[in-house]
Amino acid sequence: MHVLMVNSGRVEVIDHLPADADVTVVTEASYTHRYPAGTRIQTVPDIADLTSLRAVALRVDRERRIDRVLASSERSLQGAGYLRSFLALPGTRYDVVNRFSNKLAMKTALRAAGVPLTDFRGIATLEDIHTVATEWGWPLVVKPALGAGAQDTFVLRGSADLDVLVTTERGDGLRGADYPLLVERFVDMTAEYHCDGIVRSGRTDFLAVSSYLSPLLERAERFIGSYVLPPSHPDIEAVRDLHQATVTALGLETGVTHMELFRTAHGLVVSEISCRPAGMGVVDGIALQTGVNLWDAFVAAELGRTPSVVPLTPARDGIVVNCTLPVRPGRITRLSSAASLSEVAEVTRVTMKAGVGDVIGPRLMTTSTTGLVLLEVADERQLRQAVHRLMGRYVLEVEPT
Repeated sequence: MHVLMVNSGRVEVIDHLPADADVTVVTEASYTHRYPAGTRIQTVPDIADLTSLRAVALRVDRERRIDRVLASSERSLQGAGYLRSFLALPGTRYDVVNRFSNKLAMKTALRAAGVPLTDFRGIATLEDIHTVATEWGWPLVVKPALGAGAQDTFVLRGSADLDVLVTTERGDGLRGADYPLLVERFVDMTAEYHCDGIVRSGRTDFLAVSSYLSPLLERAERFIGSYVLPPSHPDIEAVRDLHQATVTALGLETGVTHMELFRTAHGLVVSEISCRPAGMGVVDGIALQTGVNLWDAFVAAELGRTPSVVPLTPARDGIVVNCTLPVRPGRITRLSSAASLSEVAEVTRVTMKAGVGDVIGPRLMTTSTTGLVLLEVADERQLRQAVHRLMGRYVLEVEPT
């Protein structure tokens, strides 16, 4: 089976490919060093550029027929869906992928289906937010219709915040976007959840419902992470119902999903959903907690095989917490080691992503981190204590570049 994999730097997917998958990777030049030696690679200036992708895919297809197209990163979803539709290949076509990656198309379809959302509106320029603020008031959230990791997502609490985006480099990413912008009414939440599922024949056959340790938009160089809620949690069934309603409205038949939602004083509200595995340490945490590997399920679905929902390892009785280590822009001059962090009793795994001397750029996302940590605790009370101990041990020092 010849698989064209449109991807950025999420190379972990390679470890889950079956032996009969012969892969050609299409990526950007800056990511090529992340792939194993001997990987067949084609490069494009931008994996979001559908015209460039089409030209490369046609060239590859003429040399050897493409059987499947796979995409594992948020930025590559649109391109993979487009190529499946353009080349008449099996798998999730562009119209469905667009609803799972274009937040304006997504929320429009969900609103039509009656799925609970916060108020939203598509806008062409940042200046259009003035009109929305006149109607709705402040605070508001502005974000690109296409994007990942909350990059270029801002909470605007008044006209002064908007003026900063309009007049400074802080708003460059939004002003230069070649797709619509989205403005939403800010949600006062009492909890922020994500759920990660396996969909087969249009039905949710596996769903892990998780709570974030703290709201993602409040990241600001803080520890963030999540943990799977215990089966007795009162919101699980309602989240499951919303996930199924969302998947049905957007038209996914088979695949893996990652959905964000909020609990408010008026009930649960869907934020957004994607048809690929989550980032950060979410997949590893869910695999340790439940025994189900979402990467394996995702690859099976992408290659036209039935994704398994059978646990590969025994489920844990306690609570597994995935936690990302904070990061700050600049050159790292001092950073905790994996060995040092592992001295916290509850820590079971540490994967460092950065080291002394590395330079962290100024445009941080929720997925930006120096490393991932998994912890195991008996209950939610111990969870907070363990994360607090991890925070006390973590050291990061940077210097300006």
